Amino acid sequence: MANKTDELFNAIVEAVSYWLGYQFKIGREKLIHEASLRYPIADTITAKGIAIHRIVLEKLHPVFISKKIDLVIYSESVLEPEAELDDANLLQAYEFKLAKKKSSDEYGDEHQRVFDDVVRLAYYNLWFSKDCYFVMCGSYGDFKNYFIGQINPVVPVSGKNTVLQRQGNIETDSEWKSNGLYKDWFGFSLGEVKEKEFIEIDGLGTKGDWGLKSFKKNYEIRKEVTKKYTDKILVKTQCVAITPVGLEKTRTHAAGIWKIEGNN
Repeated sequence: MANKTDELFNAIVEAVSYWLGYQFKIGREKLIHEASLRYPIADTITAKGIAIHRIVLEKLHPVFISKKIDLVIYSESVLEPEAELDDANLLQAYEFKLAKKKSSDEYGDEHQRVFDDVVRLAYYNLWFSKDCYFVMCGSYGDFKNYFIGQINPVVPVSGKNTVLQRQGNIETDSEWKSNGLYKDWFGFSLGEVKEKEFIEIDGLGTKGDWGLKSFKKNYEIRKEVTKKYTDKILVKTQCVAITPVGLEKTRTHAAGIWKIEGNN
């Protein structure tokens, strides 16, 4: 039997997918931005029994200078979380992203932004033992093709790209099959765990200082915080909720949530 936390994560995935689908159906999909995702997610959290005064949107980050967390949840003891400067009673932190075509561009801006969110959450968990979660959502096709990487092969024919039919019947698939940029970062089966180590020189490959070095430049630690960066970090992700595979004909949008942990 699912516990309350599992029910909350499943509810968030369902709510944000249906909310995005509604925006799409009324012609507002081009107005959707990551910042707008906080509203259906916050509404769902309150609907599951967490008082609205415990939720803060775009909270100033307690660790990194001039950075914000998309959504945080405080304990019941905090009466004015907007004014709370100490994160001792901060229970959960969430970061949101929208899947899009550029999400699959290796070393591109969207790839970098996913990396930054995940590593930022991992360090927050490592240093302060906070429960940290990463939410990815978007149109069903974009989520499947550009984030999960379960995409039909493309081959050039007479100077044009032709999409080949994927082998097998998609509606008989029982699980997501990832072959994209994030296959080593995230598992796409409920409960699946992945671990990925990022290092000081380069987090992914051989193109300069894409990894922790550039991250540390962009995320300066507040002077009052006594923590220091490590030369490497092992990021652990666990899939805690995800839209099922094979629903292209019935769903316009999809989402997933991963718990993020960091280890030395």
